[in-house]
Amino acid sequence: MSKDPADIQHEERIVWTEDIDGFDYVRETLTTEAGTRARPVPWHGAGRRVGYSTLNRDAPSNDSAGRFTRRIFWVKEHDRSERPDGVYKTATPSEGVDPRTVAPGVWGEVTERAWGGPLPGPSDTPMSATREEAKGRVRQPDQPGPSRSAAASSKETRTVEQGVTKAFADWLYLHEVSVPETLGAAIGEEFKRWLWANNEELIAAIANAVAQQTTLPEQPPSTKEQ
Repeated sequence: MSKDPADIQHEERIVWTEDIDGFDYVRETLTTEAGTRARPVPWHGAGRRVGYSTLNRDAPSNDSAGRFTRRIFWVKEHDRSERPDGVYKTATPSEGVDPRTVAPGVWGEVTERAWGGPLPGPSDTPMSATREEAKGRVRQPDQPGPSRSAAASSKETRTVEQGVTKAFADWLYLHEVSVPETLGAAIGEEFKRWLWANNEELIAAIANAVAQQTTLPEQPPSTKEQ
């Protein structure tokens, strides 16, 4: 979700329906379908709503008459506030922000509290170091092990894998899709491809089976003309 300041410039208040002290992070979503400027915004998605924004009295409607752009703050069943040792014990979902950084007209931000630890950076190693520190980091020939580039690549790979796993888990919670339905659709699609690839062999096999089980009627004996 892009965070354009113009989308929330007409906000007047942030209303929390639950105590934000119970949340390290909340999910921040923008809706363009709110029917009023100030009344509670209905939430029909997964999880539950814990807050919303209200607009100034003169806030303009969207392109659709009577529809307004407002923010909704919500949590899901597997978020840290609900399951402290769950999938988001550390890190946050893509829309997660620290509710303490939210204000009218101000987008929420990810903090160390929201992340559950130090925020990830481009590198855990300082850009500069003394000669002694640099020398200490050089691997000696009698110390076999992966190079720094290999170790960094492995760390990046693990980070990407964790991110993909969490994103997929989040997607599954947002979409009502069961595993049997997903597998059934995949098997059906693969079977369709197999039929297209083997249709000639199937037709020949069916024709052969039919021919073997079909008994042709006996021909009447021919009569010679007298």
